[in-house]
Amino acid sequence: MLLRDLSMPISETEARGLALVFSPALAARLGQLHAAYGSTNCVPVPSPLIDGRLMLCADVLTEVAVGGLLAAMWGAADQTVLGAAVEVIAWDAAVAMMPTPEPMPWGE
Repeated sequence: MLLRDLSMPISETEARGLALVFSPALAARLGQLHAAYGSTNCVPVPSPLIDGRLMLCADVLTEVAVGGLLAAMWGAADQTVLGAAVEVIAWDAAVAMMPTPEPMPWGE
């Protein structure tokens, strides 16, 4: 499913079960938008996936409504681009695509 297919607003319960997956180029653009319009109280930091894309928990979508911490950023974003470029998948599927972390030297 794509972001444009998701019914908004999204509940916290639904959002926590979903991940937003997108390209590094889109992540860079979202970073620019956050720098210009975002809130220091909510700083989305995408996690890398093994296929080169990045992901965020969809719970950030609970902050895009009017009055939310990311409302101004969301309003400044090109909704057509976001809707077509962000894939929405199950959280478990996204976690399964995360790289295996390197062991810490003290954990060996």
